[in-house]
Formats: sequence, structure tokens, C-alpha cells
Amino acid sequence: RAGANAEAILTRMHSRGKENDDAPKPTTRCFNAVLLAYANGKQKGGGKRALELLRFMESLHSEDYVDCQPDSYTFNIVMKALTNSKETGAAQKANQLLRRMERSNDKGSTLQPDIFSYNIVLDAFSRIGDAESAEKLLQQMYDRSERGSIAKPNAHSYTAVLTAWARNGDGKAVATTRAEELFNNFERKYAAGETDVQADTSVYNALINVWAKSGERKALYRVTQILSTMEELGLQGGDESVAPNSRTYCAVLDCIARSRNFKAYNKALEVIKRMEDFYAEGHESVRPCARAYSIVISTIARSRKRDKAVKAQEMLRRMESEYVKGNVAARPTVYSYNGVLNAAAFTSGDERDQEEAFRVACLTFDELRISEYLQPTHVSYGTFLKSIRKLMPDSEIREKLVTSVFRRCCKEGLVGEMVLREMKALSSPDFYQSLMTGYDTKLGIPPKSFSANVVERDYDWRE
Repeated sequence: RAGANAEAILTRMHSRGKENDDAPKPTTRCFNAVLLAYANGKQKGGGKRALELLRFMESLHSEDYVDCQPDSYTFNIVMKALTNSKETGAAQKANQLLRRMERSNDKGSTLQPDIFSYNIVLDAFSRIGDAESAEKLLQQMYDRSERGSIAKPNAHSYTAVLTAWARNGDGKAVATTRAEELFNNFERKYAAGETDVQADTSVYNALINVWAKSGERKALYRVTQILSTMEELGLQGGDESVAPNSRTYCAVLDCIARSRNFKAYNKALEVIKRMEDFYAEGHESVRPCARAYSIVISTIARSRKRDKAVKAQEMLRRMESEYVKGNVAARPTVYSYNGVLNAAAFTSGDERDQEEAFRVACLTFDELRISEYLQPTHVSYGTFLKSIRKLMPDSEIREKLVTSVFRRCCKEGLVGEMVLREMKALSSPDFYQSLMTGYDTKLGIPPKSFSANVVERDYDWRE
């Protein structure tokens, strides 16, 4: 509530200033400080309140409060508050403020939009995936710069537009086409001597994200091609401005995982190995992180390899080894463990393969349960129960294991939809009801305490 608290102080200052001519009165700097608190905060309605403060500021200036005139920084902060608020229509409102700045400047006012003004609005369009509006604004920046505007598009501007295309839901084929055209235009301008528009790591990452989210068949080839270019220019060629970072590799690995290509398994292992090797050579920007390893584990789990549970476990061990060696970014997360459990649960093959997969599932679940810094989630329990159902033959031993796991799950308040679904598939109605004996249930629905620590959407049975 930093914004509201700062505004309360501003309101008191204004009230005292009206009552006492000698008391300090709010100035542009005071208003900007309050607006900045709203822009940087996460208070609900912060964007709307910042806009109202701007109007109040303008009304005070019209009443001869000469030190309360909004400046370019004021407008930038309000637009930033709108962008960060994620309120409906925020991008359009920010764009309207930008238009006001342009009109005022065209009439000779000192209220001139700068590169930050335009990039803030581009970010606003980017957040909602309004790629067409973002691209239109980018062109307007070029048009105005030719007429003397100081705001000429830079790498951030292009990154925002490319990100808008990545988030655009109207057509992925259109998104990749437009993204490539934008990128090529950017490169042509640089080649023509416009050195202030050089593509950097953020631009390359944004282009990779467009392809990664497109689902197109050639996405896998294109993102690995872009990564190779960045490695060649940045890591091997010494141009740090285009060197890939951990985010680059995660985006590429995410594309590989989404591709469902038969080459995905080997490609993912190849990319994570390159990441590890470059980091070992001293390139800190490509430090292998938990997200990268977790995506690789997920890719392994989706493969058709008969030994994928073992391979996923080996990748988890590599994470742990990196973490022990001092790479804190590689510390395994619950998603890493859940990925290994998932690989085990979906293992096919002969009896020996399934026995090995079940051994991996049991060991992984136990390690997660006794971890010093992690704890199972409802997905962990659900996936482990799925492993029991698919890999362990029906027997009295299985029934005892299911009973033990489910009761522990209930005790920890992690009975989510997946757990219930697996329990119904694992056990007969009579067995399931026997587990509910002694608890206050209605129509077989577990009490709310059983799901107290579950975080998931559409959790209807808890309502």
C-alpha cells in the first residue's frame, strides 16, 4: 500500500497548504513521488488512481498552483502505473496519454515524449498481446523521428513488439512471419549504418519466444539455428551484446519440449550439455538453472524411451551435482522431482522396465518427502499414485502402500483433484470408503482439511 500511504501524506500537505499560506504546498516533484509509488506497487486499482491523480494535478495547475505542472516524467510514471496495473483497457489509456503528449509537443509545448514514453506503451501492448497496435506504434516512432522527434526505436522497442507477437493469439503462422520481417528490418537498418538499432540478446530471445510458442513444425529448426548464431557471435566471437543467457536456453528447451518431435529427446540433451560446457568455460550468463533442467526432464518424460525414468533420474542427479558444486541456480525444485515421477508413471516396456521405473518413482518420492528445502505437492502425490496404479500389480502389498500414501496425503492437506482421480482408479468404492472411516464426509467427498494446502484452479469439490 505504498501508493495509498504516499497519497495520504500528499493529501495532508495539500490541506494544510490551503489553510496556511506559509505551509509547504505540493509540487510536481511531490506528485511524481506518489505516482512512482503507485507505478512500482502492486496495489489493486493503482493505474486508475494514478490517472485520477494526474487529473487532480492538472486541475491544481489550472488554479494557479504554478509548481504543480505535469511534466514528461509525470506522464511516463502514470503510463507505467497503467501498464503495471494489468487493468482492463490500461494499454489503450496509456496510449491516449502518449497521444496527448505528442499533440502538446506539436503545438510547441515542452511536454515531449521520449523513448521511455513510447517503450512503456509498447510494453503495455506487449502484455496483452496486441501486436498490431504495437507494430503500428513502432512505425509511428520512425515517422516522428524523421520529423525531428528524439524518440527513435531501440532494441527494447523491437523486443516489446516481438513479445507482443509471441503473446498474440490470432494466428501463430502470422506471428512468426511478422516477427521474422521485423527482425530482418532491424538487421537491415543496422547494416545500413543505423548503429543505435543493433539487435541484442533481448531481441534474439523475443524472436525465439515467438517461434517457441508458435507450434509450427519448423520451429525446432529455427530456434536452434538462432541459438547457434548467438553462441557463435556472443560466446565464441566475444560480442557480449548478443551472447545467449539462461533465459535463451530455457526458451529453446521449451520449444523443443513443445515440438513433440522425435528428435526432441536428443536435442534437449544436446542443448543442456552445451549450456553446461559454456558455463564450465567461464560464461556466467549461461549458468544452468533449475528451469532448464526441469524442462529437459519433462522432455525425457514425454519421450518413448523405455528407460526414460532412469534417464530423468540421471538428469535430476546432474542438477544436484551442479548445486553441490556451488551453482545455486541449479537447486532442484518440486517440478524437477514431479517430472521424474511423471517419467516413471508413463514408462512402457516389459516387466523389467516397469520394475526399474517403479524403483525410480519410490526413491524419488521418498527423497522429495524428506528433503530439507522442498515438500511434495498435490501433483507429487497424484503422480506417485499414478505410478503405483500403472507399474505395481494389484496385491495386498499395493493396497497397504496406497493406504499409507493416501493417509499421509490427507494429513498434509494435499488431496487435490488428481489425487482423488487416481484413488478412484486405484481402488474399489468399498476400499475408498474404508479409508474415509472416522472422517466427517458427505457423499464420499473428503473434508476441506484434506485439501487445505492444495493450490489449483477449478477445485469444484471444495466449494
